[in-house]
Amino acid sequence: MAIANSLAFMLYLCCGAILIRNFVQKDSQAPLLPIGLVIVIALIFHAADIFFTMKLAGGWDLSLFSTLSVATWIMAFIVFLAGFKFPKAHPGIVIYPLVALSLILKQSLPSDSGSPLSDPALEWHILLSLTAYSLFTLAAIQSIILAIQENQLRNRQLAGLIQKLPPLQSMESGLFQLITSGFVFLTIGLFTGFLFLDDIFAQQLVHKTLLSLIAWCVFAILLWGRKQYGWRGKTAVKWTLVGFSFLVLAYLGSKLVLEYILSN
Repeated sequence: MAIANSLAFMLYLCCGAILIRNFVQKDSQAPLLPIGLVIVIALIFHAADIFFTMKLAGGWDLSLFSTLSVATWIMAFIVFLAGFKFPKAHPGIVIYPLVALSLILKQSLPSDSGSPLSDPALEWHILLSLTAYSLFTLAAIQSIILAIQENQLRNRQLAGLIQKLPPLQSMESGLFQLITSGFVFLTIGLFTGFLFLDDIFAQQLVHKTLLSLIAWCVFAILLWGRKQYGWRGKTAVKWTLVGFSFLVLAYLGSKLVLEYILSN
């Protein structure tokens, strides 16, 4: 497990470094191994680390960084696919170092997750929810880049690295594709939670449930405003970051408090 984690960590860092080098330099030499192949190998080792973690736990390990590792694997896989569409401005420039960070945190800060989960229905609920979190994390990062890009275009700062980014319209279209996909997964995840959890408003779940519902409402309003009034630019960025903040509080905030503050 530790070997798979370490290998995935190093490969993600290598991928990030190569992509940053290719993005910054005008004429970059091709790496010895195709970047796509390196990413695939990193994804395999990352998946192996997740598999062995669950096998050792005897089920789904519900600790903070173990579930975060699953979410970052989903992010890395989505970014791997997106890289075929945007090879010059590969989103892995930002994402792969973050995925590597999640792996080192998982290895360095283990926590007691309690009883592992082995209910298939609840496992699907968690997987759907983590997929939604992953998509909204990517959307939040893209919204920040979009805001920077739009600000530089308004100030006519057209030189430099901004020229290598996709057109503003493509970035905005990609943002709403991520938000729409995340909204669908979040909706199904909440529905399965109400369906399969015995008491979704139990003491340890009430904050997570309410904050997730608030995030769902925020993204629902954003998608409605996009369709009804053509919301874009700063308005879309603000609503995206507000909704994402509620999701961060719902999952990371509650898990952090339960595992590392209240447990001590």
